[in-house]
This record gives sequence, structure tokens and C-alpha cells, in this order.
Amino acid sequence: MATQPKLVEIEGPAFERGLSYGKQADVQVRHGLGVYEALLDRHGLNWDSVLAYAAELREALAPQVPEAMEELRGIAKGAGVKLEEILVINGRSEIINLHAQRPTDISNLDDGCTSAVVLPELTKSGRLLHVQNWDWLADCSESTVVLKIRNDKHPDILTYVEAGGLARAGFNDRGVAITGNNLVSGQDGHAPFGVPLSVIRRRVLEAGGYSQALTELYRLPRTVSNNMTISCAESGDCLNFETTPTEIYWDAPEGACLTHSNHFMNPSACVRERDLGIARGADTLFRNRRLRSLIEGAEVKHDLDTMAVALDDRFGLPRGIIRQPKDNEGEPNAYLSATVAMVLMDAGADELRVRQLPYESNETTIYSLH
Repeated sequence: MATQPKLVEIEGPAFERGLSYGKQADVQVRHGLGVYEALLDRHGLNWDSVLAYAAELREALAPQVPEAMEELRGIAKGAGVKLEEILVINGRSEIINLHAQRPTDISNLDDGCTSAVVLPELTKSGRLLHVQNWDWLADCSESTVVLKIRNDKHPDILTYVEAGGLARAGFNDRGVAITGNNLVSGQDGHAPFGVPLSVIRRRVLEAGGYSQALTELYRLPRTVSNNMTISCAESGDCLNFETTPTEIYWDAPEGACLTHSNHFMNPSACVRERDLGIARGADTLFRNRRLRSLIEGAEVKHDLDTMAVALDDRFGLPRGIIRQPKDNEGEPNAYLSATVAMVLMDAGADELRVRQLPYESNETTIYSLH
């Protein structure tokens, strides 16, 4: 059975937060590093060479996000690992894309995801709901935590994340929530080291309210493409951002919900960008549309329970909204990705639910900031 994520609570200045984080999650951090070292080795990337690129990332980040770097240093010290190893956890995609021996096919080195935001007019409570299936390596279910951050300088934050990472899916005490879905464009790997996605998501949640969060997303430089959906429980609004190293394409919901998977959907992006992700998993083309149909066609007002049912859709197994770690026989470039976790957020009610490996488990744990 899947292990539910450990709750890690931290507070104080950046280094002290990180030190506490690393000490509480050292087992999960080391498990995650073992998973990545083995994965990269299978793709011809020597661990020492990966750490050398992580050192370049370290030097690039120091002047850009000094507070984040202090927290990352604390995590490394607390977990008893190298800072460069913590940077691999936070900057895996960035490091792989800039590595001199970058694999020809990195499809099984990038995560997936299917996400949705349901606006208040379609929910039982009248509150916005923000949910996601995170697709990656099943082994990573053993190296995840839910991080609760209390900070005098920034909003309090609750985020589901790989241990050692700064943020993945989560919300702050201003009701701002974020999820991220993988995108792959022809621009990836050609820009110098920008801010890793994990750090960007954390900075968005630290920024404050909705306006500050959106501005922070636009401000930070990027190395790789990614889709980020930001919602605001207070206003009942959300926006979607398809980002590349040089461009940001934004969309507002059409109707009462917004869904996204792993391909560019903004009309301008579809014309301008070379979308390299579809050939690695063309199921992305139906996942977002199917999820939207399940939400809008349910003829009910939604809560987190009904959203879990929508995200548990088994059409297209093993590669659908729910993913199982199983090759499709005869499928070229097949890889063993899985839905590591179903993450369901009702930020207005201060509630985050996590269901690990949902294709085999119904166990759900509820977390809150207060």
C-alpha cells in the first residue's frame, strides 16, 4: 500500500527553516536521491557530472534568490547531504536540459500531470476548488512530504512536494493556490540557468495575494517550459500560464472550469512554439478535454469528493487521467510513469487532501494550515 506523506512543519528564518526541514525529512530526501541517481545512471548521466551541473545552478541562483538558497543550504545540512544534491531535487529538469550529455530522449525524465480548477458557480460550497493528478515515478511516492511553512516575512504555506523541494502543489493563507504541469518546447535547454520550477512555485506562494503572485511568476527567469495554474479562493478566479524560457501565454477559464494536461493550448503558443511533448504521450490531447467533460457533465455541484471521482477516471489505462506504471505492449518509447498522487485543494476551507498512488489505493489524508 502507498505511504501517505509525512507532515513537516517549519518556521523561522530561511536557514533555520531548511535545517528543521532536512532533519525531519532526511529519510525521504535520501530515498528521492537514490531514485534519481539510479534513473539518471540508466540514461548515461554520471552522478558526479550531474552534481557538477548542480554546482553551476548553485552559482546562478545565489544572486537571484538568496533567501531560497539559504533555505536549500539548511535542508542539505539538516538531511546530511550535499547542497548540490538538494539542487538536483529542485532543479532536475533544468540540470538535465543543460547537461552536456543530455539524453536524446528525455521523455521519461519529465513528469506529466492533469489538473483542474472549478469555479464557485459549479461547487456545492460556493468556493473555488483546485485539483491535480501528479504523474511521475511511482517510487517517488516514498519521498514526498506535505510541508507547512510559517514565516513572519511571507504568508504561511501548505504544499505537497518531493522531500527537499521548496514547493509543488499548494496554497498560502491568502487563498492563492498553484499547480504545475510539464510542457516541452523547442526552446528548452537553450537559455542559461534560470530559477528552477520548484523555487518559482514557492516564490509565487510567498509573494502574497493574487496580484503579487501573478507578478512574481512573470518576474522570475526560466530555463525550461512548464504550465502553471494559479487560483485565488478569495476572488473565485484562476488563470493558466503556459511558459517557455522566453514567453508566457496566459488564458482565463471559459465557463465554470479550467483544465490542463501536457501540451500547449493557447492559440498563440500553438502557432509559435514547437511542442515536443505530444509525441512522448499523445494522451495529453484527450486528458484535459475528458476531465473537463467529466466535471461539467456530472450534473452535480462539486466538492473535493466528486473531484476525486473525476480524477479517478480509468479510461485509457495505463495512460489516461489516472496512469499506471505499465508499458503498453508494442508502444514505441513507452515508459513506466504513474500517478504518484491525487492532490485536492479547497484553499478557502484551508484543506489539502493527498491520495498517494490512487490507481491502487483509496486512502486519503487531509492537511490544513491551522
